[in-house]
This record gives sequence, structure tokens and C-alpha cells, in this order.
Amino acid sequence: MSGYARRLTTEQEDHLSVWRALAEKVAPYTAALLYAARYVNAPGLGTLGAVDPRLRVFLDVDAMSEKWSDQENAQVLVHLMFHVMFDHHSVAEQKLQAEGDLSPDLWRMAADAAVNDDLEDAGITFPSTVSTTAEQIGMDRGLSAPEYYDELSRRAHDADMDLFHLDEMASGLIGGALTLGTDLQDRASLDFLTSTWEDLDLIAPPAEDFEVVAAVYSVAEEISKGKGAGAGRLGRWAEEVTAPSVIPWQIVIGGYLRKASRRKPRGLIKTFSRPSRRQTVRVRMPDGSKGRKIILPGTVRPVPTLVVIRDTSGSVSDHELSEVGREVAEIAAQCGVPEDRVFVLDVDDAVYRARTLSEKGTLRSATGGGGTDMRLGLAAIPEVFDRTPDLVVVATDGGTSWPETPSAFPVVALITSDGLDTTPVWIPSVPVDGVPA
Repeated sequence: MSGYARRLTTEQEDHLSVWRALAEKVAPYTAALLYAARYVNAPGLGTLGAVDPRLRVFLDVDAMSEKWSDQENAQVLVHLMFHVMFDHHSVAEQKLQAEGDLSPDLWRMAADAAVNDDLEDAGITFPSTVSTTAEQIGMDRGLSAPEYYDELSRRAHDADMDLFHLDEMASGLIGGALTLGTDLQDRASLDFLTSTWEDLDLIAPPAEDFEVVAAVYSVAEEISKGKGAGAGRLGRWAEEVTAPSVIPWQIVIGGYLRKASRRKPRGLIKTFSRPSRRQTVRVRMPDGSKGRKIILPGTVRPVPTLVVIRDTSGSVSDHELSEVGREVAEIAAQCGVPEDRVFVLDVDDAVYRARTLSEKGTLRSATGGGGTDMRLGLAAIPEVFDRTPDLVVVATDGGTSWPETPSAFPVVALITSDGLDTTPVWIPSVPVDGVPA
């Protein structure tokens, strides 16, 4: 294990919980990203915090708790989430590919200046440790990160400054090297990341593309609902992100199911329910004779389990439920989940019998038609199934109550037709487009 990256201790987790709660209070629309992020303790990072393209947040937790207030540390988290929201990592990659060169030093300055503009427009105080603002670099406010970068690059060229450039590095490292943060000390941070890159996957598994996209989409939705972001560039950004067909819900569900499949043990697992037919062992007795044959366990390949909870209250049409069910069944088939491992659980103000897709007519019929309470369906999962599902998909119009605390299994909500999305921050939600009510 590297001498730099660390998992957070229990005490550090407590500090993080406070900072995250304060960050959510300051910028409530960022909650989906704050809770989707993977947090890594990085002593000696040289800055308060940084974030990479895979939603891993690096924090020098002890330095932060000792030298800065909880409020300032919360501001750091919000600042980092803005880098993710505006996709500054991908924009930098595009700029590098287009121009063949990029200075991480200047790009972080440009990205920080752009973020601080947006924070100020949203009425949020940015961290006191951040020194890069449009005013401090002598430029007009309101520019994008590429625009700030181009001007800074021009000035550096005119002044013949000695800058570090990405073309001096080995190819393929931009994903790990270009990490954005609060005045990151570039060379030290690059050395930190490249020397710990292999260990990071063990400490903090990288977020999949669909997870980052879904979390950013949730942020944009919250901003569009007027959750304290105000107008300006942030509002325009939210309108662009939430435009129709930005996230095909089928792709998102497929991504979550594929991730659930990968959580299973790799290869085969041993079990005595299926004795091995190829391996035999005999115990040699003290007198040298052969003893009894010992039965060795056989192997089985684990199969993921998918549960679809359908809101069968009167506000959701049978046709809509059937269409969503067919789509989910097709996604499951593409991901290699057999029909007898896909369960449909109808719920209104009661929980009905779970049926598999292999049962005749499961998708063509729905049970219920009363009120709506998806809390009952989620609470019934441990009682109905003898094995924890790998993914639970809740198809609802959103007019329901939800559990306040996260479930022990992953949950994704599909919000049908023009339903109201009331899901808590711990449940990713996806609007269903293209399915007539």
C-alpha cells in the first residue's frame, strides 16, 4: 500500500459527515454528487482537497480539521463538486487533444476562476484558501475555463514562463494526473497521484461514467427546481443538462445492472450442494492402506438477482408499467440475467406476491390499485427474498413516501410520465422518456 493514499478512519469519517452536511445546507442541489463521491484521505497532498475524473475526492483530512473551520471545509467540498458539474476534466482532455498541449498549472487556475465566478453568482462563499479569481488574475468575470486558460496561456507565452506541460508525461496518464482542486501544488500532486494510481482503485473504486452522469443530472434537476442556485450561468447550465434525451434511462439502468453483476465474486465459487465430479481425495490410513474417499465441493457461477418494484396505485397506468417492465426485462437479458432471476413485486399500499419473468403473464398483469407507499415494498425485500438482490428498480410516478435511511441493497428509481420526483438523495432517480402513459 502506498504511503500517501489512505482510507478514512472512523474519526475522519465523522469530520467528513459534518462537512458534507454543511455543504449540502449551503448548496442543497449538490447532494447527489456529495454522496456519490468516493473520499480518500491524502495526508501531505499540499492542498485542502482535489477531485479526479472518477469522482474520487482527495482530502488532507487531519490538516483540514486542525487548521480550518468546518464551514470552510464544507466550502471546499462544494468547490470540488462544481468542477465535476462543469465537467472540467473532460473539457481539459478535449483541449489537449485539439491543441496537442496543456499546462495543468494554468488549467487549474482557469478552472478555479470559472468555478469561483459561479459560486459567487450563486451566493456561496468560496474557500479562503483559493487565491485564483478573475479579479486576482486581472481578467473579466464570467468567462469559461477554456477562455480563462487561453488568456493565461497567452500571457505565459509572452512572458516566456517555464511551465509544466502534459506532453512531458507518459501518454494515458491524464485521467489520473489532471486532478482539480483548491490551488493544488501541481508537481507535488502529480507525483502523488501517479505514484498511488494503482492503489487508488483498492482504496476508492472509481465511479462509472453512468454514475457520474446520473449524479450530475440530479444536480441539474435540483437547480431547475429552484433549490437555491439562482439564475445566471448555473441556471443556464441546468437547462442544458436537463434537456430531453440527455440520459436514456435504459442505458442508466443497464449500467447499474452491469455494475451489480461485477460485484459478484469473480469466476466460480465453491459449494457442497454440487459435489465435485472431477476431484477425488482419499485419506491414507496409519497402516498405509487407503482410507475413505473425501467429497470435495463443486463450483457454481453466481447469477445476479434483479427486483423490479412496480407502483400499481391508480395514478400509474397498466400500459406504462408493462412498457417499463418489458424494457427492464430486455436490459436484464442483455446483461446475462436469466428470467428466473428477475422478480416483479407489485406494491401500492400493500405488498403483493413476487413473480419471476419466467411466470406466464407477469408483465401483462398488475396487482393492486390502491394508495401509494414504496416504503412498504423496500422494507419487504429482506422478508420476501432469501438472498439480497443485486439491484432493485422502483418504477413509480413519484407520488410516494420513501425510506429515510439507505437500504442494504442498491436502489434506482424510474420516475414515469410526468411524475413528481421526491426520491431521497441516497436513491438515484431517472426520468422515463418515450413511454406513453
